Amino acid sequence: MKVLFVITARGGSKGVPQKNIKMVGSLPLIAYKIIAAKKCDVDKRVIVSTDDEKIAAISSAYGAEVPFIRPKDLATDTADSMDVVWHAMQWVTENDEKKYDYICLLEPSSPFASYKDLNNAFRLIEESKADTLLGMKEVEVNKVFIHAIDSNGRLSHFYDAIEKLKSVRRQAQEKEYTMNGCMYIARWDYFEKFRLFHSVNSVPYIMPEESSIEIDSLFNYKMACFVVENGMIDIGLWQ
Repeated sequence: MKVLFVITARGGSKGVPQKNIKMVGSLPLIAYKIIAAKKCDVDKRVIVSTDDEKIAAISSAYGAEVPFIRPKDLATDTADSMDVVWHAMQWVTENDEKKYDYICLLEPSSPFASYKDLNNAFRLIEESKADTLLGMKEVEVNKVFIHAIDSNGRLSHFYDAIEKLKSVRRQAQEKEYTMNGCMYIARWDYFEKFRLFHSVNSVPYIMPEESSIEIDSLFNYKMACFVVENGMIDIGLWQ
């Protein structure tokens, strides 16, 4: 199994400035994904796509390749991560004789997918013969309890939904899941054709809440630090 890991880390971050290289425990944030990818038990190449020289230097120090600096048009707030992955794939196709079976997008903002998670995920996508795999977590609130405020500023949409329920107890509702941002895997030929990590033939890799923290705000960042500092994550997986 040959895998190209693309770790995306641009320099600009409004929610948490310089987020990708801020320290979480004893490691800069981006190091978690680099170490996990490098320890993953597959034939691999680990590339960081960034527009930032400081991120590039730190990524190299932890063993990732930074073979190019990401073009400015792919480093804006509105740049599509699928385009960033496609740019990396094209670069590799033009500069690497090796052919890859899978492309894996890893985003530093969801740091706690360990190499064991990646090993299990690749085993799952192979055995299930799926086109894509997404890191997932169970949602805290069922969609039946999530609605817009109506045009009069009232909760009528909530009432309409809840009055139809036999029970409003959380335990009585069907479990639901959402993406946790920890990993996106696709067969190389599938992504080449569709440039998506979503498919009708996709499987979930479900992770616990503490491993699914996604850092988009200072509060999320503090939570990630708390999880590490209080031993809720086995930091030995990244040593």
